[in-house]
Amino acid sequence: SVHEPSPPFLVPVYEDLSVDRPEKAVCYMFPLALSGKIFYNGRINYGAGNACAGQEEHMKKHRFLRFCLVLTLVLTLLPVSALADSSTTTQKTVYKDLSPNTEIYAVTDTPGSDYPYYGAKWEPQGGVLFGRTSQGGRLPSGAYGLVNGAELENESVVSHYYSLSDAYSLEYWSYLYGAALKDGQHAFLVYLNFGGEGADCVPVASGTYDGKLIETFSYLATLRCPVFMRIGGEMNVWSTAAAPADFISAYNHIGALARTYAPNVALVFSPNFSAAKGVDMDSFYPDDAYVDWIGTSLYYNRYANNGDTRWPEFYGVGIYGDAMLNVQQTVNLAKLHSKPIILTEGGSANTCGGADNSAWAAERMEKAYSFLTMVYPQIKCIVSSDYSMSWESNGYAFYNNPVVTAAYRRAIANNPTFVDDYHATGKYYTRVSALSAKWCGVMDLAAYTYFSDAPTATWYVDGEARATVSEYPYRFTLDTDALTPGTHTLTVAFSNGASKTHTFRVAVASASPTNDKLYVGGELQTPSIYKIDGSNYFKIRDIAMLLSGSNRQFSVGYDDAAACVTLTTGEGYTPNGSELAGQAIGGTKDAIASNNAIYLNGNQLALTVYKIDGSNYFKLRDLGQALDFYVGYDPATGVTISGDSGYTA
Repeated sequence: SVHEPSPPFLVPVYEDLSVDRPEKAVCYMFPLALSGKIFYNGRINYGAGNACAGQEEHMKKHRFLRFCLVLTLVLTLLPVSALADSSTTTQKTVYKDLSPNTEIYAVTDTPGSDYPYYGAKWEPQGGVLFGRTSQGGRLPSGAYGLVNGAELENESVVSHYYSLSDAYSLEYWSYLYGAALKDGQHAFLVYLNFGGEGADCVPVASGTYDGKLIETFSYLATLRCPVFMRIGGEMNVWSTAAAPADFISAYNHIGALARTYAPNVALVFSPNFSAAKGVDMDSFYPDDAYVDWIGTSLYYNRYANNGDTRWPEFYGVGIYGDAMLNVQQTVNLAKLHSKPIILTEGGSANTCGGADNSAWAAERMEKAYSFLTMVYPQIKCIVSSDYSMSWESNGYAFYNNPVVTAAYRRAIANNPTFVDDYHATGKYYTRVSALSAKWCGVMDLAAYTYFSDAPTATWYVDGEARATVSEYPYRFTLDTDALTPGTHTLTVAFSNGASKTHTFRVAVASASPTNDKLYVGGELQTPSIYKIDGSNYFKIRDIAMLLSGSNRQFSVGYDDAAACVTLTTGEGYTPNGSELAGQAIGGTKDAIASNNAIYLNGNQLALTVYKIDGSNYFKLRDLGQALDFYVGYDPATGVTISGDSGYTA
């Protein structure tokens, strides 16, 4: 068959890349269009190229171009372009993201324009699931069981490792994880491991494990909670390496069985956060129809566990042992395929070679849980490794580590996106640049910048320092109702020199003049009336003037020092000349929440009051209820008030 080439491609050549770091050399390319039929049966036919004005001679002179053509042809035969994005391949992601990337976020009840939703199976439309791996061990009773069950109680996902070569069924192990699923609030993540790693791929694809797989999926189909399955996780760092094509065949085979026997299961493609040298995450990507979520194993350790200390940025250790850096490859991979992200396992080792590393691990975990879902809203589920194995130098169990547990719980409590029940919908972190131009009420704010050592953050409003914060995620509460109308600036400045400034306007209500009429004692009056959000608002002095001399008369005063309005019942009203000025004119005006306290007979009232052109306007029924005068309404005649009878609801 003939492979018709696409339009011409561009090959950027990066001459500054060292030869001994081949994983840094990445070319972006598309199939080359050459005049004439040079692609036959998936091969390059150089003879046909001779008809193209010396094409063969051109090829000989430019051997690098010949290499690119061959590579391009190979890539077009793969399910997905292997080098689709350089940051899914190399540690250049880390280098790129050492820049501050400083941003201010607001906690919102509804998603902002920057919140992604992909419609994936079991993808929450709000809120982030969180939990940990199930850990088996000896209980106080001496029996073998789930030792971290108490810590799972207020979480929303539990996970369990299961191997294709396991002698027991997955259901058998439910005595460990099953208790967490019975409460009806936990999702379930299954790690379907290839015990032989790359050596298992061909047997899986050929059907050797079909009996085990069908048994597993038949059991998972009976569960009534969200179920996720990570298929052959960390394939890009297996000791027994897998050829990408073999892994893809194995994954697709399992995916097809899952769709048939357990359509309720969300399938997860999950490489390790750090691509093995020269091996791309994306080159293992299977048929997109069998991928619901992109996952990763996200670790952020102090020390390398493989003894290789040459490239700490590649292995994500030391100052690079930062979840915010190490997740970048996965974020880019998920963007390429438009999938939500589940962090299937990970954490920071609190023991390293037997030495205690709790304080360092605690800070890293608190940082991760404070900022990951803020900066990367496509992360919809996080599962932490809560286990330690005797044969591993790094220990991640933290259910029995009070230092790490305290940091973890503090971060969860301070992050409103996390939900402890998969039915729940949490709040959202929204970049302030994605908010409406006008702000109102109390704003719950937070901020992020890249750092290796925790800085402090100082918040400024209109250049005035308001708060200095050292705890993640640098929360700050701003009451915009206390600000004057108009444009303001909000700045967060970190002690590492990074800063971010955002300009906003204080939101104001719209007050529209109304033709509604007001009668007192059967006579039409001339107060200034504005309609705000469907309700009529009146000047307090107009109402006091109209009721003066009645049984419900009251006086109006103003305390300049305290900036408060005082109302006293039973006293006659003294006019100041501003009363009953007639129908409101001048079109729609800004109604600003009043900054004046209102006192009645010495007691402060909780009323909705707006200032329009400097005067306080009150909702008429609020005044009627507080001062106990009659308020009535007739569609034919309008509003009536009377000081001779009391208020009725």
